[in-house]
Amino acid sequence: MEEPKPLTSRKRKRHDWWAKHRPKEGKVLKKSDKTDKPVKTPEKKKQTSEATGEENEQAIDKLDSKDKNKRYILFIGNLPFSVKEEQVKNHFRCTDNITEFRLMTKKSGESKGCGFIEFGDKASYWKALNLHHSVLAGRKINVEVTCGGGGKGENRVKKLQQRKLKFQQGRKRSLLFCVPEFSSQVFSGLHSLRKDGKLCDIQLGVGDFHLKSHRVVLAAASSYFNAMFTGDMKESRQDEVILFGVEFSALEDLVNFCYTGRIEINVDNVQNLLCASNLLQLASVKQACVEFLHRVLHPTNCLGIRSFADTYSCIDLVKAADVFAVKNFSEVARSEEFLSLAPEAVVEMISREELNVRTEEEVFEAISAWVRREEDERKDFLPELLKNVRLPLISPQYLCDKVSSDELIKSNLACRDLIDEAKDYLLMPERRCKLQSIRTKPRRCSEAACLIYAIGGLTSSGEALSTVETYDTLTGQWLPGLPMSTLRTRVGVAVLDKKLYALGGFDGHKRLSTVECFDPQFQTWKAVAPMNTRRSALGAVVVSGGIYVVGGYDGHISLSTVECYSSAVNSWKFVAPMGTLRSAAGVTELNGKIFAIGGHNGLSIFNTVEVYNPQTNTWVQSPPMSVRRCRVGVATLNGRIYVCGGYDGSCFLNTVECFDPETGQWTFVAPMNTRRSRVAVVTLGGRLYAIGGYDGLSNLNTVECFDVLSNRWTPVASMGMHQGGVGVGVLPRGPFS
Repeated sequence: MEEPKPLTSRKRKRHDWWAKHRPKEGKVLKKSDKTDKPVKTPEKKKQTSEATGEENEQAIDKLDSKDKNKRYILFIGNLPFSVKEEQVKNHFRCTDNITEFRLMTKKSGESKGCGFIEFGDKASYWKALNLHHSVLAGRKINVEVTCGGGGKGENRVKKLQQRKLKFQQGRKRSLLFCVPEFSSQVFSGLHSLRKDGKLCDIQLGVGDFHLKSHRVVLAAASSYFNAMFTGDMKESRQDEVILFGVEFSALEDLVNFCYTGRIEINVDNVQNLLCASNLLQLASVKQACVEFLHRVLHPTNCLGIRSFADTYSCIDLVKAADVFAVKNFSEVARSEEFLSLAPEAVVEMISREELNVRTEEEVFEAISAWVRREEDERKDFLPELLKNVRLPLISPQYLCDKVSSDELIKSNLACRDLIDEAKDYLLMPERRCKLQSIRTKPRRCSEAACLIYAIGGLTSSGEALSTVETYDTLTGQWLPGLPMSTLRTRVGVAVLDKKLYALGGFDGHKRLSTVECFDPQFQTWKAVAPMNTRRSALGAVVVSGGIYVVGGYDGHISLSTVECYSSAVNSWKFVAPMGTLRSAAGVTELNGKIFAIGGHNGLSIFNTVEVYNPQTNTWVQSPPMSVRRCRVGVATLNGRIYVCGGYDGSCFLNTVECFDPETGQWTFVAPMNTRRSRVAVVTLGGRLYAIGGYDGLSNLNTVECFDVLSNRWTPVASMGMHQGGVGVGVLPRGPFS
């Protein structure tokens, strides 16, 4: 074998690099035996490839030919698409001298899975080459030499050029040409032909009016015309079709719509368009008319729209008009449409549980006006109408002065019986538990007519607030209200004459005797007469037109005293005290009496209950709860008292007890989802709402709702500005809110 020739400088460098970086196994190729196949092992296949070696050698040859202004750049391929720049740099940290890394991205900003990395010296460059097929983020990456400043190896360039050429050749074989607006241009041309009477093959007639059109356009746009012109109907062979039950103006608008896709809907044409689109089965136009009518619902037209929608089976519009009429009954009852209703429609409306009225007097005024509109024909319906007015909930003065003195009622025996039932309920509060009926239960109109007000309370750090929030059960949202003028936590709340009173509380420094009143009509807070005693953790309730505050804490001791406020004279007076000192007790009204439940005296926590009778100004004992509790939430619902949560001296409670006055028994119902002490409880829409509180670790802004029928508590939206310790009350919302 002849001796190999000496290597040139260029080849010597290549030889040295290959000798240094070749795998341990395998044969080193010499120039003399380049036709021999090298010995490859599976391990060598994993580390490198012959093609990659040739590429790197070719690129190194080029780099070696440019000793001046060298740049040490490598191509990094097969990168995970989620990889970050810092991950790549960290992977190559062993090279010590990275000057730049550039990740290639698409126009959208997504990674292409490759990039270029540059080094400041040759040694780092060689170290990086050893990381070829190393694993980064679960994938083997390619590390390849580039040509010049960020180019590609010659083999890679050749492959890319071949791929590009193949793609270009493929594109020459097919071309997709698209004009997006072409179809609209065609229909515009057809519309012009129709207006000029050209190529028309059908004439539509309504009465003495006619218009020409194209069968194919009408059949494509309308299921009605499609069935007419493509089936075996005689109209498919006629040159003229006469339509009935539609206005010509509506037909013309709808034919234009078939060509243009545009139509103008207004209060003058909406009913005709809905009628015609229903006949011609143009569902999109019919739906547009429904949405238009929904937007223009008003107390003066909602009943007419409901009747019209029912005729054309617009179920969603019927429901929307129903809800609107019930929600705005006070205004609807004064409309001409209400006074023209059929008797059964009036009965159906006033019997609704969700009828939005502030008092039952409004319902009586509505039926009275309806009867007197056509008195001779309608007076016989008065007993049926009056049966659906909740007369026991009307004020005694109005019942005597307006209802029982009405001549039509006085002359009707069935009506007089209903008046007597209401008088018995109002005059004998001790018998109310035995006189319960649908007419003695408030309507669930509060679901649509009222808002829950949460006032005062605490921040997450325990500081007192003057903040007010309102909860809308229809939207499920808490919204900010007008804040009080004073910081108040553990405040008493009462609602009297549609105004909300904030009573006493703690401002962070001292217990308060001050009282302020919120008027939702004018959106103002104003101070009224202060209580005779400073009180926080008090109970407040309205009975027989007066506000009673019960017990509490004055900063030194728990209180047994009770005060009553008269808004007529703006003054407070003491009434009979409880038999026990009670702070943080639950206080509510049931059947005209005040119940003071649980609480503590600073030493002991109670399960006892005391009951106050305003008629006799006396307190008596009532059956005790099953569990002793203070800082409880209490409310009356459906003639029963519900006591929620609290603290028993060792545990914060989520249990709920219910008191039935007929049996005198306390029973447990479903517990709340969260332990709550200092919880505020209020009733609205036939449900209980437990708001805020303290769970033993932190103040709460969460709220949950109890459904009596299902015996379940369900979380609802949390307060946004409070963290527990609030006072709560319910006030009517304004009309159209």
